[in-house]
Amino acid sequence: MKLLAIIFCLGLLFASCKKNNETPYQSNGVLTGYDLRMCPSPLCGGLLITIKNDTAKNTPPYYHINSSLAQLGINENTRFPINVNLNYKKDTGIFATYNYIIVTKIKVVK
Repeated sequence: MKLLAIIFCLGLLFASCKKNNETPYQSNGVLTGYDLRMCPSPLCGGLLITIKNDTAKNTPPYYHINSSLAQLGINENTRFPINVNLNYKKDTGIFATYNYIIVTKIKVVK
C-alpha cells in the first residue's frame, strides 16, 4: 500500500511539472535609429543599437546591425527609440572592427 501511495505521489509530481521551452534573452537594448552616415563603403548604414547590460571590456557607445526593421520582424512604423530584448553575437568577419553584431533573436519590449 505504501508503494502505491509513493508511486501515486510521484505521478502527481511529474504531471504538475511542465517544461519551459522559452529561452531567456541574453541582453536588453535600445534601437536608437538608422545610421545615416553617407559613405561609399558597406561600413555605413543599418541600425544603431545601444546594449544596456553589455559586459564586454571597452564597450562602444553603440553597435551596428546590418538589417532593417522589417528584416528583424519589427513594424516599419514603430517610432525610435525602441526598447528590445535580444540575443546576438559579435561579427567576426571583416566588419568586426566596426562594432557590427549579428542579431539571432529579438523581441520588442512594450
